[in-house]
Amino acid sequence: MPTILRGRIALVLAFAVLLIPVFQSSLRGLTHVLTCSEQVAQPFTVQIAADGSATILSSATITPGQDEGVCGGLVLTMGVQADDPGAVEVILPITNTTDDTWRGTVGLDIGATSLPVSIGEIGPGETREDRIRVRFDEGTHELQGSVLIGP
Repeated sequence: MPTILRGRIALVLAFAVLLIPVFQSSLRGLTHVLTCSEQVAQPFTVQIAADGSATILSSATITPGQDEGVCGGLVLTMGVQADDPGAVEVILPITNTTDDTWRGTVGLDIGATSLPVSIGEIGPGETREDRIRVRFDEGTHELQGSVLIGP
């Protein structure tokens, strides 16, 4: 085998080895390095009828003495309200109860799909909210939120 061919094969193999971490990682780490990712215990079920009307069901359990915040003091109180036929508006208010400024994303899980919603920067003791409109096909759909914290 000629030397030039061996050199090219070695270069391709080295490049392939360097790409292994890219193929093993998820896309969540591309926007920011995650230091915390916790689910919020406030799932919603949205039922869309044939006429487009939405029925929203929720079940949350509150235990006395349990810390309601996630990731060390962030409180996400998700809300959902009916919007146009076949659509709902998801309200994502986050209160920062820590002494540090927070900047991160809320991961809105709609069935098997995760939709990142950038909330921006929230100072200590402040609350900031974002709203997102989601359209659904007829049927039953699950909604759940998670807080994704980067540096």
